[in-house]
Amino acid sequence: MDRLGQTCRHGWRAAAPAAGMLVLLALNSGLEAAEPISVSEPATDQRVFSVRARLQVNGHIETSSQPAAASGPTADSQKPTGLKLEVDGKFSFLERRLPAGGQDADAFRSLRRYQLAEADITIDGQKTVNQLPGNSRQIVAEGTSTGIQVWSPDTHMSYLAVELLRSPGDSLALAALLPSTSVEQGSAWEPAYWTLPMLTGIEAVSKSTLKCTVSKIDDQYVVILVSGGVEGATLGAFANIEIDGQIAWDRKAGHIRQAKITQKEKRTVGAVSPGMNVTATVYIDRQLSGVKGGLTDSVTDAIPISPEADQLALAFSCPWNLTFACDRDWHVFHQTKDVAVLRYLRNGSLIAQCNVSPVPQAAAGSHTPEPQFQSDIQTALGSQFRKIEKAEQIPTTDGLWLYRVTATGVARDVPMHWFYYLCAAPDGRQVAFVYAVESQLVEQFGGQDIAQVRSLQFLTPATSTAARTSP
Repeated sequence: MDRLGQTCRHGWRAAAPAAGMLVLLALNSGLEAAEPISVSEPATDQRVFSVRARLQVNGHIETSSQPAAASGPTADSQKPTGLKLEVDGKFSFLERRLPAGGQDADAFRSLRRYQLAEADITIDGQKTVNQLPGNSRQIVAEGTSTGIQVWSPDTHMSYLAVELLRSPGDSLALAALLPSTSVEQGSAWEPAYWTLPMLTGIEAVSKSTLKCTVSKIDDQYVVILVSGGVEGATLGAFANIEIDGQIAWDRKAGHIRQAKITQKEKRTVGAVSPGMNVTATVYIDRQLSGVKGGLTDSVTDAIPISPEADQLALAFSCPWNLTFACDRDWHVFHQTKDVAVLRYLRNGSLIAQCNVSPVPQAAAGSHTPEPQFQSDIQTALGSQFRKIEKAEQIPTTDGLWLYRVTATGVARDVPMHWFYYLCAAPDGRQVAFVYAVESQLVEQFGGQDIAQVRSLQFLTPATSTAARTSP
């Protein structure tokens, strides 16, 4: 994928909502209710809902025109380039609540079966399409204090699939806006402090306000106005987000029937994401489903309350017929036919950078000689190189040959560690991983390199196509 395609992923969490624009809140005029009304959707509600949504995003993003340097995990210093962004996304899925995983945001969990999930993304006049693959449409959505987390109980999701399914105004997060007490005309409340971060995906809040007000009650609907804003950080970049919208509660069916949420976001350029000034509007339509669509008791009972680390791992597929697993603190920063660059963030701070690139193929059963690989490392680092601390072969059980070299030096007056890996398949195909970490951050890095490289799989062309389309 080229730089533009990379920008498409981070330009917005470009999800896909459902077919067709919705006629939102077409309410019948009627007498206003005089008695308080309960409007809530408990986690114990086992009904299956058919959800359709449409997402439209317009605005501009700013991204550096210069890719990441190979020598270290420093942010780009190039002047940002402004690009026009448009997103048209469609979602359609069945959804059933899962038992609460804890308190607050953790209480919001659901299992979804997607029929449609796609987004048309246009940046600076160039269009790409992000679609959820058809080989696994069962997704768990879970509330967290930093947004809605999605994962698959069947396979490792890809970075593209995660970004596709994480959109503003997620239907699961909307339930958190509902009041804990009965309401009447004019009732107003402030949702809990964790609601807005879960709704917007912001990670570190410095200031926030959120208010909900009952604007109208008739014999069919309770209409709730939503407004607020939040300042803070996400992916290490400062963000300012304003929220405005309305929700229609179906009095007879007892659930959120429709919603329209508009999110305006201004974000600075970050270490793994571009800056942005965008407006996103999501239209949501929910109805009780006449079929369970596979969301049976036995299926929902099999979903763990807390996913294992391996279930949350993401699959990264390179254009050189290989794939490996990453935890979610790794972010794809840049990718071309020659190199893939990932960056590792912890609590918003950039810890490390990984460059992955192909190496010329050797004869079957062979690999680049170790002395030549060490010499190539010294040449690549140039004046930054000081010494090779360690060189070792890593034992494997799957036929791969792994060789690791630890080098130290100085980049931009900062002491550095570089972890180089040469990986060779039995048929002679080779790839190199380079991890750049400031020496003072090696302990925080915590051996992320070896876990990632050990998950490496060289694929045949036929299976690599399937891997690239896996969610």
